[in-house]
Amino acid sequence: MSNFKHSLSFSPDDPFLKGFQEVVFSVSDFERSIDFFQKVCGWKLLNLETDREGLGKLWQLEESAKVKEALLYNEGDVEGFLRIVKFEGVKQERIRSGAHAWDSGGIFDINIRTPDMDSFYREFLDEGWNGYSDPLRYTFGMYDVSEVLMKGPDGITIATMQRFAPPLEGFPHMKKSSRIFNSSLICKDMEITRDFFLNKLGFEMFFQTPGLDRKAGHNVLGIPQNLNKDVTVPVDIVRPDINNYGSIEYLELKELKGKDCSVHAKPPHLGILMLRFPVKDAESYASRLKDHGIELESGIQLLDLPPYGKVKIFAVRTPDGAWLEFMEPLT
Repeated sequence: MSNFKHSLSFSPDDPFLKGFQEVVFSVSDFERSIDFFQKVCGWKLLNLETDREGLGKLWQLEESAKVKEALLYNEGDVEGFLRIVKFEGVKQERIRSGAHAWDSGGIFDINIRTPDMDSFYREFLDEGWNGYSDPLRYTFGMYDVSEVLMKGPDGITIATMQRFAPPLEGFPHMKKSSRIFNSSLICKDMEITRDFFLNKLGFEMFFQTPGLDRKAGHNVLGIPQNLNKDVTVPVDIVRPDINNYGSIEYLELKELKGKDCSVHAKPPHLGILMLRFPVKDAESYASRLKDHGIELESGIQLLDLPPYGKVKIFAVRTPDGAWLEFMEPLT
């Protein structure tokens, strides 16, 4: 691990805020989760903490809570990591229990790439995961891709894509799978969510579609095939720095009204728990957010966060309850 690198640190030319550095999963079976991502995704285990301290105040945990965690990464990549946490001594619910793709609240999925969809999909199935649908090959604009959404333990959903054309760039270290490069949210009100990310958080628009002219039939979201043509699915993809990955995609399924999963979208509940973004100056960014009417879910804390060292870190929640953390490296 001596050659391990990460992109949490900032140089003078770096943007003030970067795309997310890592995603945090809260799981019910710690060892099974670690084994799965090593075996199926081909990721490496960097470090394992069996008695994690310092998180209680940041995550508003009961004193009885114990936390252990593991960090996994795609070898060669410096971002898009996965941190797996296991809580003990607390009551937990699943964040998106029994949820469909049209149910809002929390974090819906993470996105990774693979060079071989057929074998990758089969490995997920063999490990007990299930698709919202089977993989779908389709074209949009100049892109020819195959995509599938898979749901696994604790309600965690992973979206996987294979690019056939044009040749994929920006993923030189992909073997069985890539780093995590995007995460999706289901929102109740597109305009409110767009205002939150663009005008309050200061993200930039990377991609936008009104989601019109859909056809009946097979679709990745698992919408009944006869209804797919009647459902509008507007999608935005936003990034803190438009030139880098670690983006957030939010979508609204306007004609399908589901339940709201936001109530449990916070520690210590189970599922995709949060996204963590590097920021140059936590104090000034937190001040900006408060000036824009955003209430901090957790105020700025000092935390020792391996492998980055000491950080200043704070949390906010989106209009649909997704937990986001912003961290400034100090060492």
